[in-house]
Amino acid sequence: MLESLTTNLTRRRRLATIARWGTLLLLLAMFIGTHLPLADYEIISLTSPADKILHTLGYMILAISVLASWELTIGLLQPPHYFTVWLLGMLYSAFDEVSQIPVGRTCDALDWFSDILGIVLGLIFFRFASPLLYRFVSKTTWHF
Repeated sequence: MLESLTTNLTRRRRLATIARWGTLLLLLAMFIGTHLPLADYEIISLTSPADKILHTLGYMILAISVLASWELTIGLLQPPHYFTVWLLGMLYSAFDEVSQIPVGRTCDALDWFSDILGIVLGLIFFRFASPLLYRFVSKTTWHF
């Protein structure tokens, strides 16, 4: 019994480390991707629904990644944790939009609203899907 508990804790710590690095890399990739100057031949128009869907999905995945990393690190998240992710996500997405101006990109309120929608959807999804995270951690065998 003790061995099983120790094994699950070790798996959880390893997965938490992987999740934190993955979240950091995702955030970095998103920042770089939104701060590269636009080319004249951009595939997706900045006013198209596809652009807003990309914003929503990107921030949804980011919110889920942050929550998973945090929960694997400290344990079961409570409402203040979700509020913190929502608030910091909103602030970061606003910073992300405004900081695009110096590189010749536009600061678009609809992009910001799409980002916020993604954050909220990520919070809701994680709230209901987080039991799967624990099932995954307890049944996964790691060989490092």
